[in-house]
Amino acid sequence: MKKSYDKLIYLGATLLVAILMSVYADGQSTKTTRNSTESGATTTGILKGLVSSKSEKVSVPLQLNGIDTDEYYISGAPDTVDITLTGSSALVTAAKNTKNFQVYADLTKLTDGTHTVALKVSGLNRDLTYKLAKSKVTVTIYKRTSAYYTVHTDYNKDAIADGYTVGTVTSSVNNVQLMGRESAVNEVETVVAVAQLKRDTSKSVTQTVTLQALDAKGHPVDVGISPQVTTVKIPVTAGTGTKQVPLKIKTKNGSASNFNLTGSVNEITVRGKIDVLNKLKEIPVTVDLNGVTAASSQDVTVNTPDGTDSVNPTMVTVTITPKEQ
Repeated sequence: MKKSYDKLIYLGATLLVAILMSVYADGQSTKTTRNSTESGATTTGILKGLVSSKSEKVSVPLQLNGIDTDEYYISGAPDTVDITLTGSSALVTAAKNTKNFQVYADLTKLTDGTHTVALKVSGLNRDLTYKLAKSKVTVTIYKRTSAYYTVHTDYNKDAIADGYTVGTVTSSVNNVQLMGRESAVNEVETVVAVAQLKRDTSKSVTQTVTLQALDAKGHPVDVGISPQVTTVKIPVTAGTGTKQVPLKIKTKNGSASNFNLTGSVNEITVRGKIDVLNKLKEIPVTVDLNGVTAASSQDVTVNTPDGTDSVNPTMVTVTITPKEQ
């Protein structure tokens, strides 16, 4: 009897354990399913972000490969080329920001002359596609050479004000190196620094000037110049000149209001430094009215103003006529 009772207890315990394990297993299954669903949704979101497609235009430097630029001069190639990238948003953005790819023209084995060269792209992620704004470029290749020239200064001399003189014109750069295609360098006759002056310049001028390489006819030649600019100094000083200055008749020993006074000339020619002449407004002469009662004349000396060299005439005749009372 006791054994039957123990057996019933054992069977009940086993049944209880089985029920508990079943409940636990169902809970774990539900949790796993929920986590799997959430994980799948997250992964799908990430993948969607990675695989969403976009196109964007990027400007990149054009590389010239396969030629020694120290030996050859190349013209016609643009500095940059536009390329449109298409692919996943992440890859396009990365390529745009890093520009870790190259657009280039292969100039290998090309020499003097004009050539049309296809552009190529390297280093671009294989999952991206691209389209170049231009697939070819036309370049001209010249044998590079250099030469040294002395700089000559020039300015528009007609702009200097009358009576002013120009001293020794100087340039901060005396010699330059010309670089470019051999035929162009050989065309250069002179390298000039031309200063542009304002009309009636009467003061010294300091001016920064871009140097020019000119041929025998004075036409610009397409070559590189090093250095490209210079500072030109043009010293301008007052020179000697002449000026017509009005004659001013003054009186002593009597009132000028009682007489008509007329000089044999109206103006006096004065020679001297321009800056002094510019300050002269009149040349005075004085007549003595003492004892003058009838029409008469006096020869009066014209004094040379201070700081000037001479006057002409040196004497004027002043006619004195009493006014009717």
